[in-house]
Amino acid sequence: MIRAFTGAGGKTTLIHQQAAAYRAEGKKVFVTTSTHMFIEPDTLLTDDPEEIVSRLCRTGYAMAGIPEGEKIRALSPETYRRACEYADMVLVEADGSNRKPIKYPNATEPVIYENVEEIVVVCGLHAIGRPLREVAHRPERVMACLGASEDTVITLAHIAKLVLEGYLRPLGEKYPGAALSVYPAGGSREERSRLLSMLQEERL
Repeated sequence: MIRAFTGAGGKTTLIHQQAAAYRAEGKKVFVTTSTHMFIEPDTLLTDDPEEIVSRLCRTGYAMAGIPEGEKIRALSPETYRRACEYADMVLVEADGSNRKPIKYPNATEPVIYENVEEIVVVCGLHAIGRPLREVAHRPERVMACLGASEDTVITLAHIAKLVLEGYLRPLGEKYPGAALSVYPAGGSREERSRLLSMLQEERL
């Protein structure tokens, strides 16, 4: 299974949570990025496929990318494909949000590899009740989508619109063969449930 994580507000945390769960099941897990991702203590800073495959087969886990400052960037296509062949689960961070909980992507985002089977859209519900200027990545695009100002206080309905118009509709059209799901990070159980219900109603 090859899964891409998009959106804002908790992608990296979710990736590592899922990686730990799959490793506990005995699956070989490969973590990487198609854009950029912060370096972890055990990250392989290499584009050498043999080094990545060796770690994956020996320990059941490899996180790898080409170093660029405090982050890693995408591997070469050949190295990425090679590592995918040896993993049971491939988890790809495919979007950037500058650690903000909400965003509206530009024309080049997210970066989805052609072999991705599932796309997860993450959204940070901890943006609710806060002004747009504090919580939005690409705020000008967020304001355009919502018809809002930088002082607008973010609501659950705002987040639903950003997810639907920024991700679910365009990704569904562009990648019809990939499964789409939404992961609301933070917030209350009621807020998470309401958001998913709102999105389900809009997509029917």
